[in-house]
Amino acid sequence: MDRTTQHYLAALDRAKLDAESRIAHLEAEGRQDEADLEKIRRNVLAHFAKLAQQDALKGQKDGAAGFAHVHAPRFEEMAEPWRQRQQKAAAHGDVVAQTIEETKLKTLRQIWTLYQQTEVRE
Repeated sequence: MDRTTQHYLAALDRAKLDAESRIAHLEAEGRQDEADLEKIRRNVLAHFAKLAQQDALKGQKDGAAGFAHVHAPRFEEMAEPWRQRQQKAAAHGDVVAQTIEETKLKTLRQIWTLYQQTEVRE
């Protein structure tokens, strides 16, 4: 696995650990709603980290370019169903579902930023 991909995977792991820490802090303060949203964020990070590891194996023979070819389309693939659910929730006035989908999409944008920063580093 090339260094760029390793840096990206490490950044995802750090972000997941940061989310775990925030969850514990929020729960200790009795801020369960915020902790629940952070759990959603952590789950998106964990799922994307797993996908990134699989994509790294698939694109391994071509290095960073192979990984990027396999991994980059995941961002749009993941986002589209969440956007659709968010729009339906907004149309039906379901604030809870809308907030959940917004949290997922915001987390995905943060992961995309991590991905771009890592790709530029090397």
